[in-house]
Amino acid sequence: MFRRSVFALAGLVSIVSGCAKDNDTPAAAPAPYTAPAATVAQPQQPAVVAATPAPVAAAPAAAAPAAAGTMATPNAFALPCQNDQSCGFAKCNVQFGKCAFPCVSAVDCAAGATCNTVTGLCLPGGAAQ
Repeated sequence: MFRRSVFALAGLVSIVSGCAKDNDTPAAAPAPYTAPAATVAQPQQPAVVAATPAPVAAAPAAAAPAAAGTMATPNAFALPCQNDQSCGFAKCNVQFGKCAFPCVSAVDCAAGATCNTVTGLCLPGGAAQ
């Protein structure tokens, strides 16, 4: 038992001495940041002078609605078709091989549909053609 007490005391002393504070001098504070000196002189940028704008041609007048009996010219979003059945409520413009979208008048819409000129869509309902 005496032997165990000696080993326990020796272990306790080594742990305490290992955890004791050292009397080291504190580390020096880091030097404050200083920006590096410019090594190459930057050339001056020339002043930007606004040039006289080129004259702008007047915008062409908006296309007039299609005359009675003529269909609207389809735009890039129009679906390809070969007959009216693949166009839903619109008609197929066989000259271009595309559905009449956006519609301009009732001529572009199938029977039982009317042209909503705000959206360019043929919507169900309206006068029969």
